[in-house]
Amino acid sequence: MVISIIGQDIIVPGIDPAVAEASLSKQTFLQMLGVTIGGELKIPTLLSLGLGPYMMGLIIWQAVSALDFDWVNRLTVSQTGYIQKTITLILAILQAIQLMIFIKPALVPLVIMNHTLSMDVSQLGIVLILVAGAMLTVFLGNINTEKGFGGISVLILPGVLIGLPRALQAGWQDLNYPLTIPHLITAGVVTVIVIIILVMLLQIELRIPLQRPLIEGTGSKSYLPFKLLVAGAMPFMFSSTLFLIPNELIESNGMLRSSGFSDFVHTITDQQTVWGIINYGVIIMLLTYIFGFITVQPLRLSKQMKENGEYILNVFPGTATTEYLVKWFLIMATWGGLCLVVIAIIPLIIGLKWHGIANYTVYIGSVAILVTIIQGMWEQINALYSKYSYRVFN
Repeated sequence: MVISIIGQDIIVPGIDPAVAEASLSKQTFLQMLGVTIGGELKIPTLLSLGLGPYMMGLIIWQAVSALDFDWVNRLTVSQTGYIQKTITLILAILQAIQLMIFIKPALVPLVIMNHTLSMDVSQLGIVLILVAGAMLTVFLGNINTEKGFGGISVLILPGVLIGLPRALQAGWQDLNYPLTIPHLITAGVVTVIVIIILVMLLQIELRIPLQRPLIEGTGSKSYLPFKLLVAGAMPFMFSSTLFLIPNELIESNGMLRSSGFSDFVHTITDQQTVWGIINYGVIIMLLTYIFGFITVQPLRLSKQMKENGEYILNVFPGTATTEYLVKWFLIMATWGGLCLVVIAIIPLIIGLKWHGIANYTVYIGSVAILVTIIQGMWEQINALYSKYSYRVFN
């Protein structure tokens, strides 16, 4: 984490930092995405991309795996690792090029040994540095997965913690919420309440009893857990960014900006309108279903149960089991998604009257990410404690 923090303070050469910061500050969705991926997108640095390429690549690969293709199931662990790293590299190149385009007005000629490099060489150098930084972040995360706590996602922790005051003060960029003493006390109370609610929601699960006819004794009975928050904090992580992207695309296209369609997009991507609040809730629900399906993978789960000789009482294996698992997945995902929607839109509704309160939606999203990461680390510590405390004979 120390290396990650230092790397996010090393500014990429060949740019004017002030101009680059001014250019990127206009991209609201990038600032929100930076908190989500643990990157520094206010100004281009060595580790600006953070875990963005890795997280996007992992989501893509999990989506492919969830479809249960035979060729995917036949891959070895080593082959799967190479494919994921290749996807990460491709996405890192694409995201580096995108970031370089945003900061193009900030480019300055590089001089090496009294020789001025062309702008094309400078642009290529910036892209290579950003890609190298992204792959270095993945390397650090893999090392922590093997030797440390929290896996690769722990590298998001510093960026989220550092970004909490900014998320509260200027979450939606156009709504300022001054950090006065009364406001900080209110934020503290809200934080404690949200943490308690999220921890409780993360503990709720449906346990579907399983039968194992081929195993005798107590091992013949177990259960299949379905979490209420099937997607964890993932819907919160990407909802704000996805909410703002359509408006950013409209603003970047002159023809669309002058059309009537732009008014519709502005309305449904404005957090200070009723339609915008409804749209934000719909996005959270959609992300809950998508990320939940990728996480649970009911199709693959049904197949694995059949291969392992596990059955649900009074449910036939095969298609019937798949339908049964999909039904309960949809039920849990719907209730869990509605819980997240309520938590997210309450500040937006209050913000219709007191505008700064809407920033709490972005702030709560950051808190949800923190709770999920820290809870994962805590479960890992407990598992290791139990492992080293286990004795076969007393």
